Amino acid sequence: MCVYIPLARKYRPQRFADVVGQDVAIKIITRGMQKNRLGAAMLFSGTRGIGKTTIARILAKAFRCENFDGTTAEPCCKCKSCLSFAHDNQIDVIEIDAASNTGVDDVREIIESCRYKPTTGKFKIFIIDEVHMLSKSAFNALLKTLEEPPEHVKFLMATTETYKIPETILSRVLKFDLKTVDAGLIAQYLSSVCNQENISAGTEALSLIAKAANGSIRDSLSILDQAINMSDNNTISVDDVKAMLCLSDDTDVIELLALILSNDVRAAVAKYREIIKNDISSVNIANLLLDYVHIMTCLKTGISPLENTYPATAIAKLKEISEKVSLPALSKIWQMLIKGLNELSVCERPEIVLEMIIIRIAYASGLPDLYELIGAEQTQKKVTTPIEKKPEIHNINSSTKNNIETSLSETAMAMFPNAKLQ
Repeated sequence: MCVYIPLARKYRPQRFADVVGQDVAIKIITRGMQKNRLGAAMLFSGTRGIGKTTIARILAKAFRCENFDGTTAEPCCKCKSCLSFAHDNQIDVIEIDAASNTGVDDVREIIESCRYKPTTGKFKIFIIDEVHMLSKSAFNALLKTLEEPPEHVKFLMATTETYKIPETILSRVLKFDLKTVDAGLIAQYLSSVCNQENISAGTEALSLIAKAANGSIRDSLSILDQAINMSDNNTISVDDVKAMLCLSDDTDVIELLALILSNDVRAAVAKYREIIKNDISSVNIANLLLDYVHIMTCLKTGISPLENTYPATAIAKLKEISEKVSLPALSKIWQMLIKGLNELSVCERPEIVLEMIIIRIAYASGLPDLYELIGAEQTQKKVTTPIEKKPEIHNINSSTKNNIETSLSETAMAMFPNAKLQ
């Protein structure tokens, strides 16, 4: 029986062109290779599964490629050195897990090894994974070697927690901050993998997997592995993915959101309890509600959503709902959901917590916002009293007019005795 190779290992990129979603870092590296302007120490940082160690390995392969001529930075993948990478028998490429080699003695072994030239090729390369796990004394021991390494040595380091690395180390390395990969790019990549594996998968199913991966290529391939095992006749369906990931149907959560916004507390709670009967995660429901509020806000303001992985029918329904809700109300709901996510993370009964959050939002959605209250108060202040119309002098008879003028003159003389009447 053959040993199964997981998709994350089977489809690990072997060339820079195969790396997904890290175009800026790859451009800097390849241009630097062509111009011979890459330093001796480089650090790749970012979240899990986005290609830190993979890029370090490809770069190590390119540094040692026998056919490198400066015109392209890609390793040829044909020479003896490149082929030895495929079989993991490169004696001059030392990969170290800093999580299990944290002490100063381990770093001293690296420094001692730097003194000797590579047995083959131009460079001896050290790939240090999870470098932030090194102790403070180990970092201090490495400082001088990083600053002035031998010409035949390259250090390629990877970390998920840059803030744990001393500034003295960061100032001596060329730092690449790798970003999480867009869900759309992940879905496209998964589609190409499915084609190579002769797996049939719809766009919506792959979009759900890509979204669940949270920007990680490795996580998306691991989820795809599970989906393939769950599928019938090598066909991945949307229902299978939703059941596997404990995701709710879009229409159910959109209906729940509509009931919340309509201030129907009883109906909203009943719909929520109906959804969680299918073992749907409360955290997933809360995140879906956040996504929908974001999309509705974008639709109200005419901005395109940051990620648009939802079907057109769901977007159309959200647009219909958004027309009945004001922007201040959506902003208020967003803040309540964000606060609710924090509450979900600290309670052992998240299903009850989310139910209370739904009740709170459904009740608050029927309350007037600040602008409405201010407008109502200003309207009340504008209640006017009738103003008595002063009689016009030219409409009264001459004798009354003379008496009024005489009275006004006497009053003026009494108030201003030094004034001269014209």
